[in-house]
Amino acid sequence: MNTSRNTFLFQIQAIPDHSILFEELQKQELFFSYFQVDQKYYLFFYRQKSIDTDLIEPHIQILEELDRKQRKIRALRGFFIYALEILENGKDLEILRTNLQPSFWRKLKSILRQNRKEVLLEFLFGKDQDHKSNSISSSPALEELQNQVNSLQERIAELENRNLVMEGKLNMLSAAPRSSKFDTSTLKGGHTTFNQEKGLNQANFIILGNLSEEEKIEILKTGFRLNQEGKISLKKYYETKDQYSLFQLKGYSIKYESIRRTKLYQQLNPSNN
Repeated sequence: MNTSRNTFLFQIQAIPDHSILFEELQKQELFFSYFQVDQKYYLFFYRQKSIDTDLIEPHIQILEELDRKQRKIRALRGFFIYALEILENGKDLEILRTNLQPSFWRKLKSILRQNRKEVLLEFLFGKDQDHKSNSISSSPALEELQNQVNSLQERIAELENRNLVMEGKLNMLSAAPRSSKFDTSTLKGGHTTFNQEKGLNQANFIILGNLSEEEKIEILKTGFRLNQEGKISLKKYYETKDQYSLFQLKGYSIKYESIRRTKLYQQLNPSNN
């Protein structure tokens, strides 16, 4: 299973006391945690450069490689989140062997919440780790290439997570009742309208503030005139699609209560003069 990955999480059989596994992990300069959760055994290990698992696998009996959930995990951050979920969801937890600091997992949780790659890397590898040579045969060009690959993998994982979030939101919207959705369209004069009322013949209501002062005066005077002529009530004039209504004249409607409270309405209302 030799790969170029730098993080691994396995569910394994219990490691015998006589195993030389931990000597091999130390030899490869790996950070590791061997823990038990609810009668199941897990081995988690990582380092900054890629890991040769061919030297590790002979010393463990792998039951499952935990490298995917809904999709294959590609980012360093994704593996740590997965390991934390196992640790936190279990009822019976025991760290059996590790070279991590005692408060590692607790501190890691707060680091992951910040969602900042540079902070996570500094916590995992130290502030000056990027400038140290991990082996005599290591190449700066190869190290830089590996860093770029790791960065791309984390970016891919972030995009996959965003796609999952968007899919969930779209599913919620498609499952929502139709009455809770907005009906948007563009009317004459460039006005955007919203279907904000129920049971009003699906009239298209416009926000009053979108109208100019001149247009408000025009529709007010027209409404009062039609009302005095007995052709239509003021409420129906503003809110319905009936004959002589504002919708028939202009292609949009207005909530009667909103315009009735304006100063212009009071000033132009013939009954107030």
